[in-house]
Amino acid sequence: MHINSGTGLSNDHQFKSLTQAVFRLSNLLTAERDMLVEDLGLTSARWQILETLGMQTVPVSAAHVARQLQISRQAVQRVLNDLAKLGLVLFAADSNNKRAQLVYLTASGTGMLVELDIRSEILRRKIALEHHVIVTGFLELANSEISSRKPEIPPSNEAVSTTSDTSATLTWPSRPADTVTASAVRTFENVQNHILDRIHKGDLISGDRLPPERELASSLGVGRSAVREALRSLEMSGILSFKRGVGGGAFIRESGSEGIEASIRSMLILGRLPLTALLEVRASLLGQCARLGAQRGNKQDFARLDRNIDELERCIATYKDQSAAIAPATEFYRLAARASHNPLMILLVDALADLVAEMLSELKHRPRIDSVTARREMVAAMREGRADDAARVIRTHSYDTNRLLLRSKRPFAQQP
Repeated sequence: MHINSGTGLSNDHQFKSLTQAVFRLSNLLTAERDMLVEDLGLTSARWQILETLGMQTVPVSAAHVARQLQISRQAVQRVLNDLAKLGLVLFAADSNNKRAQLVYLTASGTGMLVELDIRSEILRRKIALEHHVIVTGFLELANSEISSRKPEIPPSNEAVSTTSDTSATLTWPSRPADTVTASAVRTFENVQNHILDRIHKGDLISGDRLPPERELASSLGVGRSAVREALRSLEMSGILSFKRGVGGGAFIRESGSEGIEASIRSMLILGRLPLTALLEVRASLLGQCARLGAQRGNKQDFARLDRNIDELERCIATYKDQSAAIAPATEFYRLAARASHNPLMILLVDALADLVAEMLSELKHRPRIDSVTARREMVAAMREGRADDAARVIRTHSYDTNRLLLRSKRPFAQQP
């Protein structure tokens, strides 16, 4: 808050009064928020960090959150670690800064923000009713300072305007109490459904950029928090992607497996998906890819598989660090899926191939020459239309790889 001799805080008494009012209101809000979310396993601090993350349009680091809230990075990191244990956030490496990590809201975290919006309205009504004197005193002091200042033109930058909507008007907006829960959830879902419907109709296609949050909220007649939660949920589902900087924003994602991969990764990290279940599905998918490839594959498909196997054999034979062979080894599975000419099969295998490649790298696995033999046998069976033989070969090879991958007790374990 800017203070000078020309403001309503020109004397020491007013300044002390406002300071005490701020402290009283802060203590009151902390205590009330703690009680309101205790049953959710949250605290006022965890609520504050979650809300801050929900206001971001792209994943951010703990240091970024700390700067926004003007508290220490260590304090933010401790809270984020607690939220990760609750399954509300995930950590992932920042490709632009190897020393930092980005924080992602999980689907549970996004759902929790909707619940917190509902409880925030409950808190507003409770404080307005039970602590009217404290709130009124604070608003009178604060508004006397604001009224003495010249009005400022709000910045057009979308990132700055996130806070300008609420901080410039120190009032408690009213809302019918009996519609809080139903409308909060319904609005959030309606925004999602509106965007999905436009994609389905072809009004939005891959690569299109959505309007800014403020414009979306205005055109749909909803609050920005509902738009923000809908966009975050669609990002977690792999429908949207976010870009930073000039020309950034929310974009319709190109068709790909990133959303599927992110969901599986989250389930593995949170312990909601046993690694054995993932590997069982992988073996079955690859067997079905081989079977369909034997029935639908063409000369181009088989030629790509041949070239891949040649590259794998060359990597195994010539590179001292045979980890270079992991890329062609897992690329083989993607090519086998493409030979099936089944779009969903391709998406699923792509997602699993990325995860398996990461696990093999962590285990420092070196593909052996017998993996080349198995692949050549599979492709030969596919060429000859021997679907059962092709499926049997790749399933047997997958089981061998699965036994190796099961050595990874905690795949994709999060970093503190």
